[in-house]
Amino acid sequence: MSQILSQEEVDALLKGISGGEVETEQGLVPEEGADTVAYDLTKSDKAVKLPKLVVITDKFSRSYRITLSNTIRKLAEVSFESTDVKRFDEFLREIPVPANINIFGMEPLRGLNILLIDSVLVFYFVDVLFGGGGSIKAKIEGREFTSIENTVIRKISRGILDEWSKAWESFVPVKSDYQRSEVNPQFAMIVPPNELVITITFSVEIENVSGIITICVPFSNLEPIKDKLMGDFDVEEINKDPFWNKAIKSLINDVPVDMQVELGKAQLTANELINLAVGDVIPLNKYIEDELDLRVEGVKKFSGLPGTYHGNNAIQISKLEDRR
Repeated sequence: MSQILSQEEVDALLKGISGGEVETEQGLVPEEGADTVAYDLTKSDKAVKLPKLVVITDKFSRSYRITLSNTIRKLAEVSFESTDVKRFDEFLREIPVPANINIFGMEPLRGLNILLIDSVLVFYFVDVLFGGGGSIKAKIEGREFTSIENTVIRKISRGILDEWSKAWESFVPVKSDYQRSEVNPQFAMIVPPNELVITITFSVEIENVSGIITICVPFSNLEPIKDKLMGDFDVEEINKDPFWNKAIKSLINDVPVDMQVELGKAQLTANELINLAVGDVIPLNKYIEDELDLRVEGVKKFSGLPGTYHGNNAIQISKLEDRR
């Protein structure tokens, strides 16, 4: 059993410390000239940068715009709004009640994520998918979703998650797995309140209705692939839009162009040109078996052999020029 100091010994020890007779350990003192930075562990790290996440969000917004338009048979516009880093409890406080909170996983990444769909959009989808015109007459605030509305929510959520998975394919193949839906944020505690999460916001506009879709991914879920997301991305890849590329290509295909075939060339003197008469023959620098140049808008694009087709003068393409 350890010895316990008596009251007299405690008083003597305190007297010795105050008088400097008893040496005590000094606290750690920073080295002179050392760089020290104050850090608040409770504050969100706004400096987290994941450049390739921009590519993923851009791919998702473009592909889901087409999918959503096909689903509701109306022209929809989906655009990326912002990416933010905050504490999970801050994100939960911003969610209105009741809310459409969908929890999903991203295999093979660990952990759960949240897909938040604006209630205005939920009721709009329900009305349109059941043959309505999209007018929202139901009371949104103060009630939970019905079983029919929850069925529509699952259908829309799975469509969103399918496109979300496709947007990740070129970086990390993931499979977004729908887990469940919640109304109260208190039942959506996928990580501790003070953990950092990345919130990605998209705006959806359909006719006169607009709403927000938010995807919340805990930063800890992305730790295994953080290096891949922090690398430089190809700007040209972002600018590719299959929807507009197809539309522009269709318009270009209908543009009329001028095509000319050069049969050959000849050089005459001014005197020979003046004395030309009907029936004269001008020899060209091409033989009948030589290939001719076919020009499109003055630019050589093809080579071919002259001939006839159904009684018309024609040229048979024999070679494509370099199209660089």
